[in-house]
Amino acid sequence: PGHALTYHMHERRDETWTVIEGRGHVKLDGNEFAVSEGQTVRIPRGSFHTIRAETLLKVMEVQVGEDIDVEDKVVWGC
Repeated sequence: PGHALTYHMHERRDETWTVIEGRGHVKLDGNEFAVSEGQTVRIPRGSFHTIRAETLLKVMEVQVGEDIDVEDKVVWGC
């Protein structure tokens, strides 16, 4: 609870997050909304995004793109 990813985006991949357990808040291109178990969020490449845990939060992430690489991450403000 209380932990979050950095607000970031990817230029070469899309992501889909599915909440497996718990509750949190997603921020996607400046819009924030609550998520909970069973919900799915689609994150297109080029979209800034983060997730913050409200409770213990388990999320399954699926990445699709031509180049899945740790270097494909642009952090907001950097």
